[in-house]
Amino acid sequence: MKRLLFVSLKGGCGSTTVAANLAQALVKINKQVLAIEVMPNSLLQTHLGLPQEEQDGWAKQLLSDKPWTQAGYESPQGALFLPFGHLNSEQLKAFFNERSHYLSMLGEMTLQVSENRGEQWLLFHSDLAELTDPEVRSFVDSMDMIVVVVTADALSYLTLQSWLQHEELSRLLRSDKLRFLVNKYQPETEIGRDFMLVLKKELSESLIPVSIHRDTALLECVANLTTVQHYSPSSQAAKDFQSFAFWCVSALSSAQDQS
Repeated sequence: MKRLLFVSLKGGCGSTTVAANLAQALVKINKQVLAIEVMPNSLLQTHLGLPQEEQDGWAKQLLSDKPWTQAGYESPQGALFLPFGHLNSEQLKAFFNERSHYLSMLGEMTLQVSENRGEQWLLFHSDLAELTDPEVRSFVDSMDMIVVVVTADALSYLTLQSWLQHEELSRLLRSDKLRFLVNKYQPETEIGRDFMLVLKKELSESLIPVSIHRDTALLECVANLTTVQHYSPSSQAAKDFQSFAFWCVSALSSAQDQS
């Protein structure tokens, strides 16, 4: 089993888009995938073909003492996923009052996912704050890789400099699980190229050698409730996500061989 956690360095970096499209890219190379939304906004389901009107999700099931497996869905292209679920204000309060407990439950329960049909890839989409919250350390530590999605610009760089001072992040960097992915890359602009060079120098081996280019196909596919591999398979973004999928398989296989 492979477990990956995706977060954005700041709003707009695109971790939801990355998690959804990687899930579909892994399915395309015959991997068993379960994408899991940990964020209450439940935006991941939009990328995977489930309208926002659908209310169910794993958090809603747990709050009702029902099996979380009943909240599972499958995208039209074969990616399994678990939405968070749409909670009312009272349910949200109950969830956040016991947030660390529910995340621990989620982490433990998903370890039981069947691998009868092959190795399972679990892709969790969450918030940056999870990485620095000691109350959910066990959930974060259960991951094989943590991918922080960034953009090659001044705001991301400044945010990154401040964020990396946190003690908990130093621990994750030492564990060699923390990786950074550049999304919305624009190599045709001088500023994009310059900040990519800066990120390569600052992050070194922690920067994933694949980047996702800015592509209008990504905006269009979300509007059509699908991923870029289905909507525009010949686009640059589709090729980038396929390269990213192959990199993930290779990187985690190497890590397993070394452990």
